[in-house]
Amino acid sequence: MNIQQKYMREFMTVGTTTDKKPYGTVLIRAKDILDYLEHRVDPVNLQEICTALNTSKSTVLKILNTLCSIDFVKRDEETKKYTLGTALIRYGETARKSFNIVNVAEPELVELNEKIGETIHLGVYDRDHIVYVKKLNGKGQIILSSQVGHTLPLYCSAMGKAYLAEQSEEDIRGYLARTKLEKRTENTITDPEELLKNLKEIKQLGYAIDNQENEDEIFCISTVIKRNGKIEGIMSVSSPIFRMSEEKKNEIIDLVKQARRKIENKMNG
Repeated sequence: MNIQQKYMREFMTVGTTTDKKPYGTVLIRAKDILDYLEHRVDPVNLQEICTALNTSKSTVLKILNTLCSIDFVKRDEETKKYTLGTALIRYGETARKSFNIVNVAEPELVELNEKIGETIHLGVYDRDHIVYVKKLNGKGQIILSSQVGHTLPLYCSAMGKAYLAEQSEEDIRGYLARTKLEKRTENTITDPEELLKNLKEIKQLGYAIDNQENEDEIFCISTVIKRNGKIEGIMSVSSPIFRMSEEKKNEIIDLVKQARRKIENKMNG
């Protein structure tokens, strides 16, 4: 199946019946054209677009002419083929700068918090630390002392290890060379080679565990959140160790992975 056939199949199977009819169907058609051009590496001609979208030449041409006039699409006058225009670069850059991981992730974090009743954190990487940007308290009487704006070291926290595990070995060793691995608890890993081994396991599993490595009596499970392959944030569930049975741990791991997938699906379309 070539890309044109694949796109036609995807386009024809997208749900067309909605509770509310969208205003301005020409805008929907324009988006369909832009989506199709995004999937194409090489420039395409008018007929290819019409066939892929199952739309008449007159309709597609009118929309293309408008898109060209505002630089959303570029037409090569010699070959008469079309590609995405440069104006979209500006919009894309603005959208990237205004992207807020908290706003995107919060509904799933709230849902996760309600399901398991434990403390939920969302953090971002900043200068060899994780910074909390969102916290949802657990439902029990014990309230963890963490606060938005507080930082965590990478080497001994679940959030930090989840982040480190996604880096190259060269970058990890660079971090280890400039970081003193202080023993914060009896369980803190302070041997660089042992930590590297642990990070490889985390990479394979897709989540990290901090079993009282950063703070006594606190158990934490964490995973990264990616957008287009790039880490945008790190989410975690923290609990007093006495409430973390093996059964509950496995349940939380599954729910954390589900929440991550939902968040990433929203970010990546």
